[in-house]
Amino acid sequence: MSPISLKQEQEKLEDLYQYIFPYLLQTERVLQDVATRGKGMIPEIVNYVVQAGGKRLRPALVVLSAQLGGTQSDDPITVGAASELIHLATLVHDDIVDRAVLRHQKPTAAVQFGDEVAILLGDYLYVEAFSLLASLNDPQIVDLFARSTRTMCQGEINQVRRRFQLDLSLSEYLAFIDHKTATLMGAAMRGGARLARLSTDQATALGHYGWNLGMAFQIIDDTLDLVGEEGVTGKTLRTDLANGKLTLPLIWLREKLGAEEREKFLGFLREPTMENVQLIISWVKESGAIKEGLRQAANFANQANTALQSFPDSTPHKTLSAIAQYIVTRTR
Repeated sequence: MSPISLKQEQEKLEDLYQYIFPYLLQTERVLQDVATRGKGMIPEIVNYVVQAGGKRLRPALVVLSAQLGGTQSDDPITVGAASELIHLATLVHDDIVDRAVLRHQKPTAAVQFGDEVAILLGDYLYVEAFSLLASLNDPQIVDLFARSTRTMCQGEINQVRRRFQLDLSLSEYLAFIDHKTATLMGAAMRGGARLARLSTDQATALGHYGWNLGMAFQIIDDTLDLVGEEGVTGKTLRTDLANGKLTLPLIWLREKLGAEEREKFLGFLREPTMENVQLIISWVKESGAIKEGLRQAANFANQANTALQSFPDSTPHKTLSAIAQYIVTRTR
């Protein structure tokens, strides 16, 4: 992962979104409307997380998926905003669980307002998301995102229950990221397909694209947590190590070590002091574990692009392919 400035990374993402920028601008307006219509301190705390920015990847996926079907309505904007609110709600809650300090280069909502307010903020964002979805009067859309959100919550609970269980298998890890990230990206793509009234086969293909993209995204995220730079990622790093979460590079390295080295490595993981964390990171960097993480993420990104092969060449198609490539080369 070569060094890249935050500005360069943002410019790279803006280039990808150039084709759908007007739709994302309208999505921001919907998110702003959600923030301003609350009472009391709600506008302040919702604005805090909405205005922090982010990749807006899920709204982009909804719009691009719908455009593959040629839809011209504003419904993808509504669904995209709802998907972003669900995502933001999970981030607010995750930061509490992980005791993270930074998100988008500013204090997390929990640090800024306290854990109690942050918990309720996450709940509020979920409610607003499903209020937006319900406004479309399409029960299938609501059910799609309800099932995805349920899966995400189950995945997070299961991962918390498996903290510091150092025998975690690769298949278990992949199941966690399937639940916590891939399912919502798959829902975003399927949501766009539903709005465009695409066929079942087409919706399934787009869902596969979103799921594989999500798997690639989370593997890169977990790799960056180990070797990224906070000044670039804009969020607290090494939280997985501190919280006893085994991720792909750590699992891969554990399996490559001999018995004596493995026990030493597991000892560091059991006691993630500052010194031990630095030793783990050095070990990971020297072992090839990072390259393995990048390789597996690239495989998922390639499978995402394969899922698009049945669709004719078009600007939305090219944009989705470029997003898959961006996902595995990003540094934040």
